Amino acid sequence: MPKKDLIPVIYEDDYVLAVNKPAGVPSVPDPKTKLPRTVMGMVQEKFKDKGFVPYLLHRLDVQTSGLLLFGKHEKDRKPLEAIFKSPDTHKKYLAILKGLPRGDKLEFPLAARESKTLVPAETLFKVIYTFDLFKQLCSIVEAEIRTGRRHQIRQHFARINCPVILDSEYGDFKFNKKFRMTFQFGRQLLHSRSISFKHPITGKTVEITAPLPPDLGSVLKKIFGKKILF
Repeated sequence: MPKKDLIPVIYEDDYVLAVNKPAGVPSVPDPKTKLPRTVMGMVQEKFKDKGFVPYLLHRLDVQTSGLLLFGKHEKDRKPLEAIFKSPDTHKKYLAILKGLPRGDKLEFPLAARESKTLVPAETLFKVIYTFDLFKQLCSIVEAEIRTGRRHQIRQHFARINCPVILDSEYGDFKFNKKFRMTFQFGRQLLHSRSISFKHPITGKTVEITAPLPPDLGSVLKKIFGKKILF
């Protein structure tokens, strides 16, 4: 399968398009990864004959799957980038956690993206499923970030001792090791699930949902012994 076909398009209009990013593929180039091996490069290759060069409006961690939004035309970049600054925009994730978080909001300050200065950070969440694993209560939550700090969801839940399962940076090392050995699965259980926003050009409300990727759906089926719908 050509690399460009690894990135399914799940929404498109005259101004934006959305893809369902697989885990393990960087959003953008870095010192170790050239453009053709990134989501941005693959999407640009997919649309190279369409008269526009897609550009990312936000990013996801390498090991996070799910919805990524692109702009199509450079002339629209400013209003499209404003989508993620609007209070009308709701960006939600599915996170599978070791532990059960209490309440519905996390507000620990986190470091700014360009410095170590602590700045406000807000994550809203609701628990949608609980289960026992290795004699440990675990949970699946829907989390909505109201600010865009680096690793915000991962850091916030780790701060209350409910880390994202298989998070290699903020997670529980012993629990993660047992999980990897039991389920033969290696990436953090975090998925960018959906976005809703008021389209800055058409004025319409847009709602997009990224289905669970096969790898995450498969490991959840192993955990529960059946397919789980969200």
